[in-house]
Amino acid sequence: MDVKPDSKQAAGQIRLMGFDVDGTLTDGGLYFGNDGEVMKRFSVFDGQGLRLLMDHGIKVVWITARSSTIVEKRAKDLGIYQLVQGCKTKLQAYDGIRQSLGLEWHECGFFGDDWPDYPVLQHVALAATTPQSPAAMKKIANWINTRPAGDGAARELCDFILGNQAGHINPWESQ
Repeated sequence: MDVKPDSKQAAGQIRLMGFDVDGTLTDGGLYFGNDGEVMKRFSVFDGQGLRLLMDHGIKVVWITARSSTIVEKRAKDLGIYQLVQGCKTKLQAYDGIRQSLGLEWHECGFFGDDWPDYPVLQHVALAATTPQSPAAMKKIANWINTRPAGDGAARELCDFILGNQAGHINPWESQ
């Protein structure tokens, strides 16, 4: 692969941002209730960050290897552009979405934390990962979060992307 662009430059060109779910939008834990139901914890701050991306015209997709009704519900609540669950080949799914939108790889980013995400991270301009990811993933990433996964990591990334988009105005910055 070619050398990735600087993360700020890449963030400024993002039109499609993909996210793995477990380990990026959640803490990666699986919580089981007494009846065997799986529960996941999502951060409202991460959700607000995703909404801000979408409000800025960036398509947000979730691509996850697991399947869960709670993930489907959360994606629907947030208005996620596309959710792909039970996905074993994330690059193929992401590339199909990218092509359907008529986007080039330099307009794309992905936030993933484990080996199923690696092929996507190799192709996108903004390759985001976590400190807990395998060393090879951190090596190809051009952005690594500092906030905990499932507790501000996605919001940190969303704020970084928006802060580097042309014409984005942060309403909280002093005039």
